[in-house]
Amino acid sequence: MSYIGLKIEDNSFCQATAEKESELLSRVQQHIRGWQKGNLPPFMALLDDNSVLKTTKKWRKKISKRAERLIVFGIGGSSLGADMLVNGLKSKKGLPVEFYDNVDPYSLSSLSRIDWKKSFLLVVSKSGSTAETLSQFLTTLPSLQKRLGAKLNQHVAIITENIQSDLGKIAQSLNLPIINHPAVGGRFSALSIVGLLPAAVAGVDVAKVLDGARTMRSNCLLPYIKLNPALQGAANQYLMAQSGKNISIYMSYGQRLDYVAAWQSQLLAESLGKTDKNGNHHGLTPVAARGVTDQHSQLQLYLDGPGDKQFTLFYDPKSASKGKKISKKYKQLKSIQPLAGRTIGDLFAAEFFGTRDALTNRQLPVRTLNVATGDSSAFGEMIILLESETVIMAEFFNIDAYDQPAVEDSKVRARAYLTQNSKKD
Repeated sequence: MSYIGLKIEDNSFCQATAEKESELLSRVQQHIRGWQKGNLPPFMALLDDNSVLKTTKKWRKKISKRAERLIVFGIGGSSLGADMLVNGLKSKKGLPVEFYDNVDPYSLSSLSRIDWKKSFLLVVSKSGSTAETLSQFLTTLPSLQKRLGAKLNQHVAIITENIQSDLGKIAQSLNLPIINHPAVGGRFSALSIVGLLPAAVAGVDVAKVLDGARTMRSNCLLPYIKLNPALQGAANQYLMAQSGKNISIYMSYGQRLDYVAAWQSQLLAESLGKTDKNGNHHGLTPVAARGVTDQHSQLQLYLDGPGDKQFTLFYDPKSASKGKKISKKYKQLKSIQPLAGRTIGDLFAAEFFGTRDALTNRQLPVRTLNVATGDSSAFGEMIILLESETVIMAEFFNIDAYDQPAVEDSKVRARAYLTQNSKKD
């Protein structure tokens, strides 16, 4: 199945046929017909908002004039989508973009070496109350103010949905520009200003990303399972989960595709790990793996372990033509003979095909998403496909794809620990 740049290869991804679940399928198809009539989910409706591209281009121009690098503070959906686009599509024409998505004190210590007069800081929090992002910003703010003085608002901008939030109030008190975060969940915000602005600064053709996304969207709005790749993929994954294959392995062949697996892991876990109204627990457990590295650490389990897994392989077909040739100097040696005169790209491709075939030979469900790093249209297609699949799967499970009620529990407990420690001081 091929559209612009994305090619989906289904290698026995599901033995069952969704048509057998006629009543369930009919309910989900009716939901998709609602999309088709104009009741689009927010992540799809974003694609029709002309202001997104206009705002992205305006801020890319400002940042590129004022700085030599972009620093992004954010966590979860506030950074994963942008990180995926930047690292999968960045060009030499853009600026370096660095993401800080944790509060690990060792990694944050590197901020002390940044020349803020030559840098631009983007602070992203949809709610404006994310503890980690607020902490990153407030620990860095004294250095920013000392270095930039009255020019602070020329080198810092905030992205938030709520200007009355704590982050919004801080921004207003410092006269910092606030860019509106759209009314869409963070993990679905890759094709909003949240993902597109860092990508544009990195030299990505974000207009092509959006073109690809719109092309895929038109297919994802079709209520026919054989024509809609998202409906087909969602039904297959749902049926496999129901049969016990509820661990979803995302294996990336191409280190620039590792960021896709990381983004997709959040999308799947937070959207589907839910309890329905009857108290039944649902979800697929995502596992991000790297080819070929994890062939030497996880593949044994995948091939001979429990049959509770389904596999999506991300493969960059361009990688097969890359890399230097392997010397023929020692070709008389047995282990060198098949390598001599071949490129590293040849070996990388052979490793991918060998692993894929080994999995399918075990009759394990495998599919491949061929997406070339550097192909902006293909990335746009892939993002909409995976987002649509996830939301449609939630319909099959009869849960809400957009909330994450359980996450608040850990936040409450973290605040309690901070409160206890403050009482001791």
